[in-house]
This record gives sequence, C-alpha cells and structure tokens, in this order.
Amino acid sequence: MNVILNGFCGQMGQVIYKLSKKDEDINICYGVDNLSLITKLEKSVDVKLTDNIFSVRDGDVVLDFSRASAIRGLLNYCVRNRKPLVIATTGHNELEEREILHASQFIPIFKSGNFSLGMQTTLELVKFASSALRDYDVEVVETHHNKKLDVPSGSAKMILGEINSSRPNSRINLGRNKNGLREKNEVGVHSVRGGGVNGEHTIYFLGQNEIVTISHTALSREVFGEGALRAVKFLRDKKPGLYTMKNLFE
Repeated sequence: MNVILNGFCGQMGQVIYKLSKKDEDINICYGVDNLSLITKLEKSVDVKLTDNIFSVRDGDVVLDFSRASAIRGLLNYCVRNRKPLVIATTGHNELEEREILHASQFIPIFKSGNFSLGMQTTLELVKFASSALRDYDVEVVETHHNKKLDVPSGSAKMILGEINSSRPNSRINLGRNKNGLREKNEVGVHSVRGGGVNGEHTIYFLGQNEIVTISHTALSREVFGEGALRAVKFLRDKKPGLYTMKNLFE
C-alpha cells in the first residue's frame, strides 16, 4: 500500500518510516510536514516531501501522526479525494471529534488514542475490573514524555471510557477537590510529564481491604508504529465508517 504520512518529520513519523523499510506491504510514497522540518530531512530520505498535502495525488491511504489542529484540513483532503484515513494523533476537541464522525460517512477512518495491542488487552481488563469491583474507588495515573501536549492522554481517555461503560454514573476529576476528598463515583486522573517516557498507564482499584492494579508500559515507540501500520492494512477495501482497534480483533 502506498501511504501518505502526515507528520513525517516527527518522532513517530520517523519510526513509521523506518518500520516501512522492513514491511513489503507498506511504501511511504509522500511525507507531509512543516517546510522548515522538511528542509532538514529531505536530503537524508528517499521519500517525496511536501508541506501541502493538497498537492499530493498519489497514495492509497493517509496516516496522520501530526497535531490535533491539522485534522480539519486533513479531513477535507481525504473526503475530497476519497482516501482512507488512519488518525493516530490525539487531543481533538468535541467539535473536531464530531467532524471526524461526519467524515466517516464518506470515507473509512481508523482512529485510536493508542495503537499498542497490549493496551487493547489492558482496556478489556479495565472493563472487567470496573464491573466486578463496582464498589471500589478508581484512580488513573498516566505518565508521558515532557513534549506531550494533550492532558490527559488519548490512552487515558480510552481507559476512562471503559470505566464509564461499566459505571455510567462515574464522574471524572482531573485534579483534587478543595477539601482533598473524592465524592462518590468520582474517578481521579493524574497526568505526569517528564523525560522521555513513551507511555505508562496504571489503574488502581482501591477497596477497603485490598488494591487491584492494572498497568501497561510502552517500552518503545515502535509498538505504536506497528499497530498503526496494522490499521493501515486493515482499511484496505473497507467501506466508509469509523473503525477502532477493537475491529482488529473481530
């Protein structure tokens, strides 16, 4: 498959580029990014680079590892050219999420806050524990590198979604209450930023006499890249719709 990689010059873009060299089914035909970043890289890679995705006519699918603010233009391009889209960028607001859903009526879109296969298993465990330990308090701690922009992380939002599916009355608190106490059904979320951490997520289920801990740690960015390329292949010949990592296991 010929892939247009949006965010080519970023850390994940370069991970995808290197992984594509080992995958006979994937060819990065175009890299899209800021002109200043392209200038630094264009002589060291064998990929056509551009700062304007609307100038690209080739490619079977678009893979986005850029920034949330780019999504509107990206959706416009993909819908206009009927190109499938894999969204690996996180931090979209409610309006952007609605625009993504609307665009999925016209093109196949694969979207996930985390492309790690291990994280999908973690989510299933969280869903089960949230139901089985319904009376336990829940706290979520997510840790990422110091350049991550969105808080909480896309993965943490996925975790919270699974908790809420089993506990529809739960409420999310990104900080602490003034008196330091949690209210009933309140789920605490703590975001830690520092160093070069690829991603750590720990979910605590705290009872009166025991604590159950579910944790996932990404040891390398490659785990996200491998999952994203699986999503790219998954979209081959798919009908319009919004797909997630769960569809990979169906």
